[in-house]
Amino acid sequence: MDTRKTWVIIHSIYDNVQMALWALLWAWVLYFGFVVLPRLPQAHALAESQRILELTAENRFYCEKWGMKEKTHEYTQCTLDLQEIRAKVEQRLAADMDF
Repeated sequence: MDTRKTWVIIHSIYDNVQMALWALLWAWVLYFGFVVLPRLPQAHALAESQRILELTAENRFYCEKWGMKEKTHEYTQCTLDLQEIRAKVEQRLAADMDF
């Protein structure tokens, strides 16, 4: 086979593959921009509400485990103390991440 023909075929394949990759990139960018990006706030809100439900259940578990019934002053104080402990732990973790 002629060397020139071989290089023409190779360049043709290369150009087609490159064009396909660019088309895939643009398709992904458009999909992300029109489908994924608008749903991010909703997903964030859902994750935040799930986190709040988990923390509430955890608070209830520990406060009742320590003998504090729900809807009492002691229970409220217990949940506030647990929130304070979590905040301090999160601050420590954030400080440790700075290093």
